Amino acid sequence: MSHYTGARADEVFVGNVPATQGVPAHLSGLSTARLGEKAMDVEGGPLSGYLPLFIGRTEADAYDRIMMRRTFPNQRAW
Repeated sequence: MSHYTGARADEVFVGNVPATQGVPAHLSGLSTARLGEKAMDVEGGPLSGYLPLFIGRTEADAYDRIMMRRTFPNQRAW
């Protein structure tokens, strides 16, 4: 989604997380990670039990590196 309700101008939406989870532990090093108030499905309808997760644009590269390491743990380039 290019625009997500609740995102600030300097943030990007990176996914929805279970409402009871909070910011995932593997993203705890990102100072801009925050939860929004209302998760939406791909059609824009409410998604109960989840909250949107946003990060600041300044940490987008760091987020990508974290997620690539988690996805491809045996690669040394990340």
